[in-house]
Amino acid sequence: MTNLYETDFFEWTKIQARALNEHNIEALDWEHLKEEIEDLGKEQIHAVSSLVKRLIEHKLKLEYSSDSYPRNHWKREINNFEDEIEIRLTKTLLNKIDIEKEYERAKRLVL
Repeated sequence: MTNLYETDFFEWTKIQARALNEHNIEALDWEHLKEEIEDLGKEQIHAVSSLVKRLIEHKLKLEYSSDSYPRNHWKREINNFEDEIEIRLTKTLLNKIDIEKEYERAKRLVL
């Protein structure tokens, strides 16, 4: 099973999903499943955190920039980021996102 995980990840995921669906505990690759589940959680947190940072960044640009040309683009981007955050954000993820940290990161980019 380990070899398939390393050589054909997509096939490995299909086999693992089938084993879970069939409650076939013996067919599960526990070590790699644990890693993948942990990584999935981290990826979700990172994705939403990144969207929050980009949202703040564009709102700061609107507030502090005197450039008139990109304003409509920034507004569209803000709408897109808000939509994407709304789709991805769960109550569980909400507690994991450090808004202050993302604000500071965005502020460094803009100000």
